[in-house]
Amino acid sequence: MLLKIAVCFLQWLCYHVQQTIIERKVRIVNDQKYMLSHLACIFHTGVFCLQEEQLIFYEENPEYNPVYHNETFRLALVHRCDGQKEPVVVSDDFHVYYISLKWRNIYYMMGPLSTQVMNRTERHRFYRFYGIDEQWEKGLHYHTLMEVLQIAGMFTKIITGQEYTDQQLVDANYHSASGRQEQQEQARFDIKSEDEDIYRHSYQEERRIMEAVKAGNIKEAVRLSKEMDVNIGRLGESETEHWRNLSIVSAALCARAAIEGGLMPADAYRLSGFYINKCTACKDITQILIYRNHAIEELAKRVREQKEKRHASSYTQRCKDYVYRHYREKIYLDDIADILGISNGYLSRLFKKETGAGLQDFINDVRVEKAANLLVYSEETLAKIAEYVNFPSQSYFGKIFKRKMNMTPRQYRELHKPAEFYDRTE
Repeated sequence: MLLKIAVCFLQWLCYHVQQTIIERKVRIVNDQKYMLSHLACIFHTGVFCLQEEQLIFYEENPEYNPVYHNETFRLALVHRCDGQKEPVVVSDDFHVYYISLKWRNIYYMMGPLSTQVMNRTERHRFYRFYGIDEQWEKGLHYHTLMEVLQIAGMFTKIITGQEYTDQQLVDANYHSASGRQEQQEQARFDIKSEDEDIYRHSYQEERRIMEAVKAGNIKEAVRLSKEMDVNIGRLGESETEHWRNLSIVSAALCARAAIEGGLMPADAYRLSGFYINKCTACKDITQILIYRNHAIEELAKRVREQKEKRHASSYTQRCKDYVYRHYREKIYLDDIADILGISNGYLSRLFKKETGAGLQDFINDVRVEKAANLLVYSEETLAKIAEYVNFPSQSYFGKIFKRKMNMTPRQYRELHKPAEFYDRTE
């Protein structure tokens, strides 16, 4: 009798242990599904699980995704996982990254994670490369490379519980030289620099340029920069690399000087970023230096303009600020006067006296300035641009633009559009 009770108890215990194990596995699977689905949503990308040739995805619609759509690419990620115990972090020719790892004979994949902002043409090439139909094309969310590494670490922690530093992920995937190799290369560079007796410009010379930008002295800033070019050491192996790197450094330093001079950080970084991108893409040394000089000129000019603004009355400056913030809307003198707490007649006379132009002329100037930039650096039609900057019609836009710029919007676009933009049809 006791033996029978013992057997029954053991059967009952085994059953409940099995049930507990099953429930635990189900709970783990559900937890993982919850976390991976949210991971895909947060980082605007795809997360996949490949088990016994069955592909499970954790995003609403994976049709745009190369991991889902392209089996050859997916198998290449699997092959990389088989040959590496650390998480795999790889990129394609479009600077788009993918993360994959193998855990308990299951393959986990994440991507795409783009480290560059693609225009429409680049995006189309990306999808065409992976054989994805145009109807599934969509913009890829931008991430920095450091964010990609952090995402890879988080992804791995969720799946395996193991932790990897950014450097461990970099070393495992050959994204940079190892610390030892880096030290060796630095030592060789130091020896080479001493052999060539490279003269580095002094900190004082650098400060003189930055002080000129900070003061809004345009000519002096450019003159000092050209003067320093003669004695600066090598900043790249080739002549083009040298001048490109020098120009990038100059734009970055002068942006900081402009901020110290009173320019808003967002404006300074946006302007320096534009010219840094132009220098990075340019292969002609002369053009690189022209972009560098333009960056210094523009930053110093913006600083000078800021200083000049401070001499105008606060009413006039606040009126201008209002126009810059609301140029895409209908602007009424009465509304601005009410906000400033003065009469519309007084504001109109004061604005005219201190700027030499009426308020409506200033509003049109701002709208034409914004429209001119869009004509050169966007692919929108003339009608769309006119509507965007809040001209009542395309014909009125053309009339005001021609009065201000001495040419039609179409002529301005054809004259100034960069070579990298394709021909547009209006």
